[in-house]
Parts: sequence; C-alpha cells; structure tokens
Amino acid sequence: MLPDVENLLLEQQGETLTIWFNRPEVRNALSQAVADDLAATLEALPTEASIRFVVLRGKGGVFCAGGDLKVFKDVFQGGAEREDIVRFNADFGRLMRAIRAMPQLLVVLIEGAAMAGGLGLSCLADVVITTADAKYALTEVTLGIPPAQITPVVIKRIGASEARRLLLTAARFDGREAGRLGFAHFVVEDAESLDAMAAEILQQARAGAPGAIARTKEIINASEQLEGDDLVQYAAERFADCMLSDEAREGLAAFAEKRKPAWS
Repeated sequence: MLPDVENLLLEQQGETLTIWFNRPEVRNALSQAVADDLAATLEALPTEASIRFVVLRGKGGVFCAGGDLKVFKDVFQGGAEREDIVRFNADFGRLMRAIRAMPQLLVVLIEGAAMAGGLGLSCLADVVITTADAKYALTEVTLGIPPAQITPVVIKRIGASEARRLLLTAARFDGREAGRLGFAHFVVEDAESLDAMAAEILQQARAGAPGAIARTKEIINASEQLEGDDLVQYAAERFADCMLSDEAREGLAAFAEKRKPAWS
C-alpha cells in the first residue's frame, strides 16, 4: 500500500505510477521531508504488484534543483549538532537504496533543471529522458560542501574521468551535453516530446515480463557487488527461478504459437 505523502503528488494510471516532486515554488528542492516521502513511497513498491512502471518528474517545468539550501543555512548552520548533519546526509543513502531495490522500471523525465542531488538521483534511473534545453550542474563545491552521497553514482553513470571534471569544477551544461555524457538516454526538444518519448518507452517495456524485468534488475545490481563464480551462480539462480515460473511458460508458449504473451 502506498503511503500518504505531503510533499509529493502520486498519480497512478493503470500499471504506471507517476511520482511528482511538488514544490515548484522552490524549484522542487530536496528537503528532508521530500526525501523521506520519496523513500517511503519507493520502499512500498516491491509489494505493489499492480505497478509495473514508475515515472519520476517535477511540477512547474523543473525536475529538481538539488538540496534545499534554506535548510542547509538556517538549520545546519543555525546550531545543529554535527551528528545530526551526518545523520541527515546518510539518510540520502536510504533513498538511493530504495531506488536500487525497486523491481519496477524507473523512468526519469527531466526538464527545466537537474542540479546537484536531483541530478544524482537521476543517475539511478533505468531510463532518463531530457529536454535539450534543461540545465544541469553538480554545484555542491560552489557552496563549500562536497557532493557526498551522489559522487559514487555519478562515477558509475558517466565514468571517473568526466565525473571528476564535473564534480570538481561544477561546470554547467545542457540536456544535449547530458545525453552525450551519458546522464540521459534520450534528448527531446520540448515538454510535449518528453511525454511522447516516455509513452513510447513504456510501450516498448510492456513487451517484457514484470518478473523477468525485476530479476534482471537484481542481476544488474549484483554485478556491482559480486564477481567471478559468485556472480555466475547468482545469475544462474535468478535464471532458474524465472525459467520455472508461469511467466516463462507463457513467454515460450507465446513464441511457439506466434502471438504476443499475456503477462499477468
């Protein structure tokens, strides 16, 4: 069951859940409350069998401007204990773990801006679509702080060399460059095209079995932790689980009968 949230807007249409950052007045900045709501929503998804796809985007024509700087200044520099700041930053790891654990396909739609932590979150998506004019930057060092939790995911997304350049210089770039670098998979011209491309991607993904997609995501995640014989065994176990499932029976029967499979 999805949680009640105050800082996000959740819209489910059929098998697709759209999660909207819903603070356009602050360009959808990530406060602790927003991060907690998003983590709680994502943590509920593994038991939501009716949801096959998740789309994450922002209201007001902006994806996410990064961390809430008002909180940083008024709270963290206004008398907060060091341990509290450590705990807050480490909590971002909870959000990233929840994204990795999702069995559903996660599509991120970026327009307006994807800055700092917002850009970091998008690095964990399965598919990213951006408008060409969207603004990007990893701005943390210009504020006197490091991009602590998102550094590893940025490196994994685009490689150590380009990640080092962008993390250390806070260089700004647009959606076209985001596509070239590997932050985004598809670059479109405007918001209308963003919606059209998202619909196309989800239609393609419907050809895949939900359980097979979930197991494939598990193997992708395991490949970052395991190697050699351990990874071979892990992948073989997931393969066997799927091969003996109703999905594989339906998929192979559909192939033999030259029809589209009907996934339950």
